[in-house]
Amino acid sequence: MKQSVRSNQTAKNRFAVIFTAAVLCLGIILQMSLPAAAAGTTCKSLAKAVLDASDGSEKLLKYQTTSADEFGALTISEAAKVSSIVYLCDEKEVYSLCVAKASSNSDASKLLKSLKSYKKRNSGSDYLSDYSSTEQKVFKNALCGKKGKYVWYIALSSDKSVNKKGQTALKKAL
Repeated sequence: MKQSVRSNQTAKNRFAVIFTAAVLCLGIILQMSLPAAAAGTTCKSLAKAVLDASDGSEKLLKYQTTSADEFGALTISEAAKVSSIVYLCDEKEVYSLCVAKASSNSDASKLLKSLKSYKKRNSGSDYLSDYSSTEQKVFKNALCGKKGKYVWYIALSSDKSVNKKGQTALKKAL
């Protein structure tokens, strides 16, 4: 009887050791794969996801830059808070897409505030009197958002649902 109890206990100990080793190995594998997935996220890849989801709106975008100070929504001091950016726009800077990565989460919050202010200024001022009604709708239906260190401004269509498709794709890619 004692031998049977001992073999039972030995089997339980072996199972516990094997189970613990398996959990540790799985943890190590997951830890190694997560940074690799995050490393693939760039402003460029996020902008591509938005464009792919936005029904071909990228055909309008003729100008591209990776310089934060060229995006009119940001002041020089705000542009300094950007670690990377992709900004695409048409000739009149009506149709546009900007995806930026801030240096920190708090900087991202400040940049989002600036983007919202930019949208409000552009969609509610005399500035729009020089634009067609469709172009005015593009400004008014632009979307701004933030997730982690990333912020975005999406003004690819006068139809808000197209801009939302792009935003949904961007969030999915993050």
